[in-house]
Amino acid sequence: MRKALLVAALAAVLLVPAASAKPAHRVQLALGPLPKSALGSVARSFALAHDSGAVSNASAASHTPDATAGTFRKLGRVGGYALEYGNAFTGAPGITDIRTGIEQYKTPADARKALAFWQKEDGRLGALNQPSFSVTNVLVKVPAVGKAKRFAYLTSYSASNIAPVSGLDEQIADGKYVLDVIVTAGSASAATALAPELAKKLDARLRLALRGRLHGKPVKLPKLKAGPPPGGPDLTVLALKASDLLGKATVNKAYVGDPAAVSDYSVFMLPAGQFDALDQEIEWYPSANEADFFADFENASALAGQGATALDLSNLGDGAQGSITEDSSLSTSLVVFSSGHLAEFILFAKQGGAINGNAVTNVAQTVANRIDAAGLGS
Repeated sequence: MRKALLVAALAAVLLVPAASAKPAHRVQLALGPLPKSALGSVARSFALAHDSGAVSNASAASHTPDATAGTFRKLGRVGGYALEYGNAFTGAPGITDIRTGIEQYKTPADARKALAFWQKEDGRLGALNQPSFSVTNVLVKVPAVGKAKRFAYLTSYSASNIAPVSGLDEQIADGKYVLDVIVTAGSASAATALAPELAKKLDARLRLALRGRLHGKPVKLPKLKAGPPPGGPDLTVLALKASDLLGKATVNKAYVGDPAAVSDYSVFMLPAGQFDALDQEIEWYPSANEADFFADFENASALAGQGATALDLSNLGDGAQGSITEDSSLSTSLVVFSSGHLAEFILFAKQGGAINGNAVTNVAQTVANRIDAAGLGS
C-alpha cells in the first residue's frame, strides 16, 4: 500500500512429503496468484490493477520504509508475482480490492526468515498513527493452513477527510514460498471474513503447482501508459520551475507511469536552488478519497520517521501538510497537497545540513498558488 517518493534516489522444507520419490515440479510464479475467477462474485466487477505482475527485489523494497533490493537478496529471495483486482482506497463500502501474491526463496529456511521480516514490517504500520490520521494495527488469529507458519495483521485507517478503510494482510511460509493475501474493504469485518478463505485457495493452488497439475496461461496484464489524465486538467501548469527557486536549478520533467494514479507528472531538480534536490509528483486519482488517503498516508509516514517534526502549512489551504526530518547526512522535507482528485507530493533534500522551514513554506505557497490559479483548489 506504500507509495515510494524516491528518497533512495535522492540519497544516492518442500511441500512434497519426504517419503515421496517424485521431486517437486518447477513452479511458474506467474500462475501462482489467484485469477479473478477464483475470487468469487465479490470481485466480478473488479478490474485488474496496474500494480500486477512480476515483483522484483527492488519493487518489493518499495513497499517498505527502508529496505533495499539488497535486503531481499540477502534474504534469499528469488522472485515474486502478484495479481491485484479492484481499487483499495475509493472509499466505497464492502470489499474494494484483493491482492494475492507469491514469493520464491532459495530455501525453506529463507522463506521463514522472510515471513518474519514481513511480519515486522506490517507491525510498523501502527507507528503511522497521528492525531489527524488514525491508524490501528493488530495481529489477528486466522484459521490454520496445514502446518505452515503464518501471520495476519488487520490495519484500519480513518481521518476526517477520508472514508474508513481496513485491510487484512495474511502471509504464509510454505516450503520455499511465501504466499500473501491482502483484502481491503470499507469495514474490518468484511476484510477479515474473506482473506482467510482466499489464503486457503492460494495455498491449494501452490500445492497443485508443486505436483505439476497447475496448467494454463498467465493472466494478461494491463499496459501502464504515461500521459495526461483523460478528460482531466493539464497537470503541467502546476509544475515548479527553476525560477521558483533561489540559485541554479536543473529541471527534468515528464509524465511517468504510476500504478496507483490515473496520471503522474514528475518534476525532478538536481541541483535545486537553495536545496540540493527536489522531487515534485503531481498526480490525478480516480477519486478524491484516494487523493486524500495517499496524501495523509505519506505525511504520516514522514512524521513517523526519526527526527521528524510537523511543518504547519494549514494557512495554504488545498489540504497542505508538511514535515521536516533532520539528519546529519541528509535532511529532507515532505509537503503534500490534496484537493479533489489532485494530490501533490514535494520532497526536498539537503546534504550535510538543516533544511530551512521558511524556504520550504515559500515554495509550498507557490505550489498552492498554481493549484488555485488552475481552478483546482479547495
